[in-house]
Amino acid sequence: MAVFSCQPQQKFDKEKWNEVGDLMTFPNRKYMIDDLTQHYNLKGKTYKEVIDLLNQPQDGLDSTGQIAYNIDIDYGVEDPVYSKRLIVHFSKDSVATGYRIHEWRK
Repeated sequence: MAVFSCQPQQKFDKEKWNEVGDLMTFPNRKYMIDDLTQHYNLKGKTYKEVIDLLNQPQDGLDSTGQIAYNIDIDYGVEDPVYSKRLIVHFSKDSVATGYRIHEWRK
């Protein structure tokens, strides 16, 4: 029996990852996030290695040692009603200690 997903999964591709759609959205990221997190070990990469792989984050390194990439945003009528983000955590010596996917709904 075949199981079909609503969303076609894609292999991570740096060029497609960084394509920008309407309203500064990234239309391909939601299809690549599973491949990225399963096949590209973010944990243990330096800050520079993460930036080289994923390009500049939407939220740069903050006081808590995190950066964030927008994966998916639904603007509804005017304001965001849903967002999905990749949050990468770094140690004080700029090595990724882990990541998480954060989803928010209004």
